[in-house]
Amino acid sequence: MSDSQALWYALHVRPSYEMTVATRLKELGVEEYLPINKSAKASRRNRFAFGLPLFPGYVFSYLNLHSGPRLYSIPGVIRILGYGGKAIPIEDSEIAMVRSIADSPLLVQSIPYFQPGEKICLTAGPLCGVSGTLLSSGKGNKLAVSLPLLNRSLAVTVLSEWVTAEPRGYSPIVALS
Repeated sequence: MSDSQALWYALHVRPSYEMTVATRLKELGVEEYLPINKSAKASRRNRFAFGLPLFPGYVFSYLNLHSGPRLYSIPGVIRILGYGGKAIPIEDSEIAMVRSIADSPLLVQSIPYFQPGEKICLTAGPLCGVSGTLLSSGKGNKLAVSLPLLNRSLAVTVLSEWVTAEPRGYSPIVALS
């Protein structure tokens, strides 16, 4: 969609309807993004033979709410996420970070949303340049991109050698645990 008013939105969809909604959006000419966890094993009965959604129950869509398709006519769409009955767009940078993590060769998992702590920046590895917050865990460090609107985060294990202190004045979207 080349519409200058188009923005990214998170669509809340019925369980197991992520692929159906993404396919229907694509058929309508609407850019969609369904991040897939390629390392997750899908069952025989699951439609996701190539992996499971990183954010079950959500599909991202790049559209103009004023002139785009009627989303609620798409089977499985429940609502557009937002606050106070108003749809809230997702920053392009947040979608770009989710894409870079989902497409990386690293093991990725979806984790519950958490509040960020100490600010850091990755200076090496496949996610070099991504900034966030470092929280150590027993199994190493995990980089998590937090999406406040969904109350969800993505986590990926990173090496301690890749981490340096982030300059002051930075406001992270990404967190490490």
